[in-house]
Amino acid sequence: MRLPAPRGHMSSALVAALRRPPAPRPALLVSGGTRESFLDDDLQLSLWICYELRMRGFDDVAPGWEENSSLAQFHAALESRWESSLRSLSETTQPAPLSSDGAAELRKHHAFWQPRREMRSVLRDIQGDAYGRRSERTHSVLFTVTLRDIDPVAVDEMPALTLSLVNALSLFGLHQRLVGCLVGFLTAVDTIGGDPFAQLLPVQCPPEDVRLGFTACHELHARLTQHVHASLEAGRTSLRGRWLVSQGRVNVGC
Repeated sequence: MRLPAPRGHMSSALVAALRRPPAPRPALLVSGGTRESFLDDDLQLSLWICYELRMRGFDDVAPGWEENSSLAQFHAALESRWESSLRSLSETTQPAPLSSDGAAELRKHHAFWQPRREMRSVLRDIQGDAYGRRSERTHSVLFTVTLRDIDPVAVDEMPALTLSLVNALSLFGLHQRLVGCLVGFLTAVDTIGGDPFAQLLPVQCPPEDVRLGFTACHELHARLTQHVHASLEAGRTSLRGRWLVSQGRVNVGC
């Protein structure tokens, strides 16, 4: 899989940096942004690249980035902004009623972000791993939860809302402190038509964490259905085309 086309200053700087050997001070700074995080293509794509670099890697990334401290700081700053946004969410959006064409369009997004069916067996391990009873295995279990079988070409077609569902799953799945959020998120997947996770989930997670994950999944997915509905009503696809960045605009400002 190769790096996707960037969608703004942060992702442009990130893609440009990753294609070269790490510089002593790579120009990777997190900008505040002017849009909601869930609609910010630049933020969501930058996060997605950082997660995928950690999980699967890219064929065109120069050696030496895996343990780079500047990249780790950049990723941590992105995650901090993203987690704050998720914690501010409330479940207020009603899912849009979709026609058969809309449901077919929505399935294209689902194919990109939803967890694999094999998660049933993984969640059995989370039942024992959640709070350190088998802590040496927890990281590998949570890591597995984030894996999806994706078409790398499809990344460029996915809007920020679809990437935000992937990034919420990755955030919750890769941090042991957020395992309760992962539980809530995967429980919500069941209620929007995914596989039945609920009966396998651990019960000892803090209720507020479970609620956060549940709310994030439901609210982001409801917004995605609204996006699909509005797009089809306007006579256009809910997917996006390749976003071209003009030459020379690769530096990031705060």
